[in-house]
Amino acid sequence: MLTDLALSPNPPRELRADACICGAGPAGITLALELARRRPDWHIVLLEGGGSGVPSERERLLYDVGVGEKPYAVAASRRRMLGGTSAHWGGWCKPLDPEDFRAPADWSVPDWPITPEELAPFLVAAHLWCEIPSDRYDPAEVRARQPRRFLELPADGPVCERLFRFSPPTRFGTRYLEDLRGQANLDLFLHANLVSFERRGDRIVSASASPLGGRPIRIQSERFVLSQGGLETTRTLLNLRGDASDDGEGLRSPHLGRHFADHYGVRPGSILASEELGYRRITDQETAVMPVLAPSPSALDRAGRQNVCLMLDPDPGNASLPTPYARNAALGFLPREFLNYRAQMIVEPRPNPDSRITLTDARCELGLRRARLDWKLDPRDVESALGFFNELSNLLAQTGQGRARQTYQASAAQLASAMGANHHLGTLRFSRDPKDGVTDADGRLHDMDNLYVLSSALFPRYGYSNPTLTLVALAARLASRWSAQAPEAQP
Repeated sequence: MLTDLALSPNPPRELRADACICGAGPAGITLALELARRRPDWHIVLLEGGGSGVPSERERLLYDVGVGEKPYAVAASRRRMLGGTSAHWGGWCKPLDPEDFRAPADWSVPDWPITPEELAPFLVAAHLWCEIPSDRYDPAEVRARQPRRFLELPADGPVCERLFRFSPPTRFGTRYLEDLRGQANLDLFLHANLVSFERRGDRIVSASASPLGGRPIRIQSERFVLSQGGLETTRTLLNLRGDASDDGEGLRSPHLGRHFADHYGVRPGSILASEELGYRRITDQETAVMPVLAPSPSALDRAGRQNVCLMLDPDPGNASLPTPYARNAALGFLPREFLNYRAQMIVEPRPNPDSRITLTDARCELGLRRARLDWKLDPRDVESALGFFNELSNLLAQTGQGRARQTYQASAAQLASAMGANHHLGTLRFSRDPKDGVTDADGRLHDMDNLYVLSSALFPRYGYSNPTLTLVALAARLASRWSAQAPEAQP
């Protein structure tokens, strides 16, 4: 059933639930429907602070965030509405690489508390939720059908290939609206802004939610989940902590709010290579895919190396590496037609404890203290990216497949101008040891019995993959663990 608290003349005053999920983006919607279908004996409550359409200016003001020295397009990165950020999602999807689950020893960052093998069964369901036609990510399968689209890479070299796929993209708020309406044991409330929690010891007893200027409803539940997005979930928990110290575990963890990260891009230079290369969005078997170049697992094992991927955009007007140059056989080029490309890289950010979300003394209309975001980048992010670009450059020259020219000069000004991809990562990371993070492997706060987080803010290490697919898989995993059932293949 769907109830809009801003429109309903007589909404309920109190509710009881087995699970109360705060935030109806891809993660919240997936968890709510998976739980409701797996446990027909449970009552699920799903709270969404916005409505089903574009939020009003008054609603957008609830999201106002102060920023530090480095600018961040906070307003453009979130949507307070049913479906959350899937309303402006580009649909890029790729599982994390196996190496992304382990952090180098010198990073002082914990490994993921779950393994790629544990997550793999739930990625099957995530592909269905995101309406991706295949869950196969071996670029060799595309290479076999379109060999001229790929470089010839040595099997034991520093460069390998990975593959992205694409959701249509799925707009979760419209795609699953009728499923939410029709699920008998699920109540969806719109304009249900989370205002406060009632806490007794290590348990949350109830949550209060209300429309702007309206009467609140109180939800008592066995378990509560915050799936409001990385920034807002972090703000909610910082408000819940209040003036308590940050020298403990869970809600009082010193990691709460720290290690904020976002993927960002670097354009390292130009590449002269075969004119048919397809390291960009292409069509394979009537489906959109994107092969990319990336460091091989052995290259990533080197101390301090971060993950990164590289795409090639045709740039025929670029004369920095003249194509006639490649026709000189004496220079070692293979006989083929060559083209200039502009290289574009997605950088894995290194976790930085000084990059963080804190609270200010200003308050929003709901009475909650507003957040401040200080996004700080580590110069070693770019150093790792340029190191990979140089390895690719050497490989091209050694094999006669091309040449590369670096034009990017690492500097403080370049880092200051870097733009984020609106992936809010790291501020609520999960960990096996309570001293290393905020929540356990299921997203439950280490010091709380029934308060959970479902957000990309859980990621302790970030890779370069867009987080939505992995987040939806985590939602399916949590539903499976709560219902004690094996993963299902149908959303």
